[in-house]
Amino acid sequence: VEEVLSKKLRNEKQVNIGTQKVNYSQEDIEVMANQMRKKINRIQKNIFGQENDLQESKEKIEMKDIQHQQDLDKTFRTLQSKYPDVPPVTLMTKALDISLSKSLDWNCIQQELEEANKIHQPKYRSYKFYPSREHEFDKDKVIHSYIAGYQFHKMITKSSNAPIPFRTIMNTSDAIESITYIENNELTAAYKSQKDVFQQQGKVNKNGSVDELLLFHGTAVSSLDSILATNFIVDALPQQQNTHNEQRKKTMMFGRGVYFSELPAISLMYGNGLLLCKVMPGKCETFKPQGVPPPDISEEYDSREVKANDSQGVIHIVKRPAQILPYCVIQLKKQSLTSQYIKPTQCAQPFNPTHCVNPSSTANCVHSSKGTGTIPSIQQNKSSNKDDWSVVQAIQDKCYDKRATTEKTIQNFTTHATTTDNNQTCTICHDPLSSAGAVSLSSCGHKFHSSCIHAVISHQTGQQHIQCPNCQTIHGIKTGNQPTEGKMYFRKHTGQVPGYPDCGMIVIKYTMEDGVQEDGHPNPGKPFHAKGFPRTAFLPDNQKGNHVLQLLVKAFRRRLVFTVGSSLSRGEDDCVTWNGIHHKTQIQDNGNGHGFPDMGYLDRVQGELKQKGVE
Repeated sequence: VEEVLSKKLRNEKQVNIGTQKVNYSQEDIEVMANQMRKKINRIQKNIFGQENDLQESKEKIEMKDIQHQQDLDKTFRTLQSKYPDVPPVTLMTKALDISLSKSLDWNCIQQELEEANKIHQPKYRSYKFYPSREHEFDKDKVIHSYIAGYQFHKMITKSSNAPIPFRTIMNTSDAIESITYIENNELTAAYKSQKDVFQQQGKVNKNGSVDELLLFHGTAVSSLDSILATNFIVDALPQQQNTHNEQRKKTMMFGRGVYFSELPAISLMYGNGLLLCKVMPGKCETFKPQGVPPPDISEEYDSREVKANDSQGVIHIVKRPAQILPYCVIQLKKQSLTSQYIKPTQCAQPFNPTHCVNPSSTANCVHSSKGTGTIPSIQQNKSSNKDDWSVVQAIQDKCYDKRATTEKTIQNFTTHATTTDNNQTCTICHDPLSSAGAVSLSSCGHKFHSSCIHAVISHQTGQQHIQCPNCQTIHGIKTGNQPTEGKMYFRKHTGQVPGYPDCGMIVIKYTMEDGVQEDGHPNPGKPFHAKGFPRTAFLPDNQKGNHVLQLLVKAFRRRLVFTVGSSLSRGEDDCVTWNGIHHKTQIQDNGNGHGFPDMGYLDRVQGELKQKGVE
């Protein structure tokens, strides 16, 4: 071939084949080329044909594997939907058997999986929800979280004068971490059966229905799972340990049974696990503590309700677990749970200071006790009756010459200052101090024009002091424009404010009446209104609380606690309003910051009083 091709390039028509010379034409070359093509094709097919067959075989196997994997996944998903409680490993094994075997006993496999599903089936189902601004009203079971959340927030701020301590919960409006709704078919069936029994026994209300309550139970978090799975055990021992690592004793103070409360703050005294339950009281007897523990619940009754002196039910004792159905677990945020609590009060009557309008009629409303501090520096109007309030009145301003008083104040609290530095300016008028007579304030040393300081004092409320425009230091005694007809009352009380369990509390009450605005008010000669009075405030009866009380008395006498102006909360003008000294007007905080616990309040209010020159 090579010879023919080379001869062709030289246009020769002979080729040597062995010892002979052979002549050939152009047609012979084309015939030889066709034969060569056929031979090359045969060689190529022999070389590459086997690889192509292998590739096709491999692709077919892979397609079969993919189909098999898809069938396996489909089988697994089918089994998982039918037997949701069987472990996935077991389901995958059975799915492989079904996918690979051509002859299987399906009834045997089905029976095995049904038995495994029963063994691994949980005792209860749970649905967890988290508080959110966005609400999914159509989400399955979510309505139960709303019911539980509403019950908690409705009852957490309620208090009672029963001889039972209350757990202190911080920031109650945002205390819930999550709410878990519980479904337990076995317990639901037992609860329904008990309900039918009560119905047959005639233990129904006027509408013919069996009464059901939503009550709280507090326990150790570690105890919740067993309660949700098998319900309560009346004689079960608590799992909490005390400070000496000893198991807490179970004291059934009001008789044998399972203890509940309508008030979550009481239930939380027994553990951080807060469980809301449906409870059927059946035939219920009432009991008011008289200092002697009652006997166990008699056969005639199904439950016992312990009532406070105000007839509010605070403790419920349920005789049989079948009367109880666990409903929701309310998990509170760690930062909301404290180790503090409110000690039980010994008041014979409910404490409600907002009803105490006239100090002479408050003996039945507030009961005094010995405090931890005295107030020797306060001049009080005292009565021989120890239950009376101590009364404080504001200092009555005498008529005086405003200009003469201003000049006297400047004379008392400034010294003459000389300066030739044109770069030093008066921060009131921004002119150089050297342009006119200058004075230096006696305490802080800041310098101003004498005429500028005179103008500041003349236009402020009260001319007996100077408040430095630069550093706000007060020279002299600052007074305000609080109406002079108001009164301040205070007394000691045996109750506690949350956060201060080792002392009583101080109750403060302010009264104001409508009047006419004076020269120091925004609109002299125009009426002002004292709405929302009397106003009540609270302090802990400890050393710092009594010190704050002394400062508040001093501020009230100087007419600094209230002022006349616009009320932001009411949107009204010419009203008596607070004057920047914050008070705790609620005993327990409900999320608005107006109550306790607030461990930084006493320090903050001292700072506010200091800004007004009261220290």
